[in-house]
Amino acid sequence: MTSSPRNRKGFTLIELLTVIAIIGILAAVLFPGVQGVMKKAKQSAASTKLRNIAQSYITFNSGSKFIKDAAWNTSSAPTSATTLPQFAAVLALNAGLNSGEIWYVDADPANDSASFPKQVLLGAAGAETIDPAFITPSAASGFQSWTTYTPTNKNLNEQVPLLWTRGLTTAGKWDTTNGVWGAEGGHISFGDAHVDWRSDTSTVETSLLRKRPRARRPPAGRTL
Repeated sequence: MTSSPRNRKGFTLIELLTVIAIIGILAAVLFPGVQGVMKKAKQSAASTKLRNIAQSYITFNSGSKFIKDAAWNTSSAPTSATTLPQFAAVLALNAGLNSGEIWYVDADPANDSASFPKQVLLGAAGAETIDPAFITPSAASGFQSWTTYTPTNKNLNEQVPLLWTRGLTTAGKWDTTNGVWGAEGGHISFGDAHVDWRSDTSTVETSLLRKRPRARRPPAGRTL
């Protein structure tokens, strides 16, 4: 009787090493592309948040209102701000933008392990206070990812910046350490609520503009 051949089981060492090598090559080719797509998606999500904040400001700004440079108070100074949390409180109280999470970028390295405040304002109508976790940035509650200024311009338009990604230095470039996207760049929202990405703002070609050859810088005031 002829014996039947044994069933082959498993891979040889050479075959396993070959498979591992192929996987390594594919990973080297594909992963950078995948990571790039994921980063663009995160930047797009951040851009949407910033646009929603700008649109909320436009809702508040109708009738030429503006945010004054003074301490916020729900009753005596509801449209004033000297800090970013107070700026957010103005929009929460006057434009219905009470989301705390919109002021943070999930991909921000400073917020790797943070649990963001859900709301900007707490308390009953007429007695609102700013969430303490929103007032004091920390690794636990997060660091707000946007910067703005007060007093704001009464007549904002597509040439006037309103908010931008945290980390923009006076030299016109984003800081490697403090920038949300490092030195790569950041988003800028303008007075008509459009949002642009800029690698820096230090030259005419990369200045704070989109449609016009010359764009105005933010009015002089307090940077928040």
